Amino acid sequence: MRINADGARGCAAVIFAAVKIRDLYTPQPQTVFRDEPLADAARTLCHRHIGALVVLERGDPLRRPIGILTDRDIVRGEFRRGTDLFLLTVGDVMTPDPLVLRTDLGLTEAIDALNARCVRRAPVIDASGAVLGIITLDDLLPALARELMTLASLMGTQASREGRH
Repeated sequence: MRINADGARGCAAVIFAAVKIRDLYTPQPQTVFRDEPLADAARTLCHRHIGALVVLERGDPLRRPIGILTDRDIVRGEFRRGTDLFLLTVGDVMTPDPLVLRTDLGLTEAIDALNARCVRRAPVIDASGAVLGIITLDDLLPALARELMTLASLMGTQASREGRH
């Protein structure tokens, strides 16, 4: 929750704090193992029409995210290494140590975390660190728009009440 400069809790902070990641994330994200061929991962992204895969370590029973692989990672990794997609593994080009978000985070906290790491997506984890889903800016923007509409409505209601006095 955000605190105003004068120390008071603002209406906007209360509204935005009510929306939690648990209400917004996409469950059961597409995953890939670090040692899988990069070409197979690229094919999955293409066929599923998605922009990222959560990378797991083969044999980890908790399914903790160790990386994230985006279409951008693939292009940049191929270019940086100067080699063919079919000669690389997911681990060669993935982004390691991804930002992960807990389900109890609020909307503004999630946006702040994504902004701080300059990323558009993050795996969502449970208390043990196991992957539950993925959250993207595409999930957050509609929720933010709804909250801003609520805030705008509140402002309109306040203005109309002041006009009645």
